[in-house]
Amino acid sequence: MPSRRRFLALGATAALAGCATTADDPPKAGADESPDPEEHIDGANGEWSSFGCNASNTRTVADGNAPVDGVTERWRVDAPQLLFHPPVASDGRVFLPVPNRLEAYDARDGSMLWATDEDEAETAPLVRDGTVYVGASNRLRALDAKTGTTKWERTFDADGTVAAPSTYGGDRLYVPVGEMVYRVDSKTGETDWSRRLFGTLLGSSPCGSRGVTLATEAGKIYVLGPDGTGWGEWGLPSQPQAPPTIDTDGIYVNCLDRKTYGIRTETEPRLDIDWSVETGWANGGLAVKANLYAAGTKGLHAIDPATGEQLWTEDTGDWRRTAPALVRDTLFVGGEKLFAFDPTPSSGLLSGDGPARRFEKSFSGPVRFGPVLNDGALYVVAQTGEETYQLVALE
Repeated sequence: MPSRRRFLALGATAALAGCATTADDPPKAGADESPDPEEHIDGANGEWSSFGCNASNTRTVADGNAPVDGVTERWRVDAPQLLFHPPVASDGRVFLPVPNRLEAYDARDGSMLWATDEDEAETAPLVRDGTVYVGASNRLRALDAKTGTTKWERTFDADGTVAAPSTYGGDRLYVPVGEMVYRVDSKTGETDWSRRLFGTLLGSSPCGSRGVTLATEAGKIYVLGPDGTGWGEWGLPSQPQAPPTIDTDGIYVNCLDRKTYGIRTETEPRLDIDWSVETGWANGGLAVKANLYAAGTKGLHAIDPATGEQLWTEDTGDWRRTAPALVRDTLFVGGEKLFAFDPTPSSGLLSGDGPARRFEKSFSGPVRFGPVLNDGALYVVAQTGEETYQLVALE
């Protein structure tokens, strides 16, 4: 590992220039201005505030710093082996969803700030404007991010459990409950409208300029406008494995048949699935910025989001719940190790079929969840001993 570490400003990722075997110099330090989530194309607020980082689930951080030459450990805390959701990092805190409970840690030193009681938090959290939104059975709870105290709680009568909510600008939440989706006021929990769809809805639904994109276990994809009217509907040949990722031109989702599917939305909606590519299971979600990235049981894949053409692959292991995380010119991903790649070398195509590697960080076992990026730090849940699993902060 290099002894000197430089830091990269987070922001827009340039289009891929090709594959290379040697990395260009890391980007210069600096930081972009924190975006306005009401105006940002992905609904970003500068934080890793939800399952997919921002409103569109692109797993791309909008501003800040991140290590690109190597990492040192800031702190680590124990985590259970059985986890279903990755951590979320926002406003100086790291939120770890453990089974039936949510724990909040200080991002500086790893000290626990608060934790919910058992059975009071069962979904991935959404953090916006000092409030943590989390589902528990048939309830949606709004918690103070600093203290964990309850601001309000809403009970739903629909059959099914509350899945992780999502938002675009923060003033309204989209809340899946079984086959129902509700749009509610983020300050009060009062309902604006509700719709019944076909199949149990996944949580952490991505939001964009057209509204909210919802996936169901029955293999349906819906796009509903802000007023609840339908904009598009598609049928997938298999059950989605994770919430979709969207950008201005497409919807991307990984499914149980080990394929990733692309739906182009730059024109009027059609019934067609435009492409599919074998990527293996990628339960941790997909990343997109210029190109689409999937990581899971068949390693790391770079895909042209317009055509589904597989641009390159990289062997990172076969752990399905890790997922790529993007900064301006660096792609972080877990698996057998924590990897940092340079996917956009200015030198163009050289020999080799994969990206240049900036660095790697080994643990006793695989990186199981993450990486998550926030305020100059990386967060992963990794196996650190024969039977030990920990949330690790790296800088």
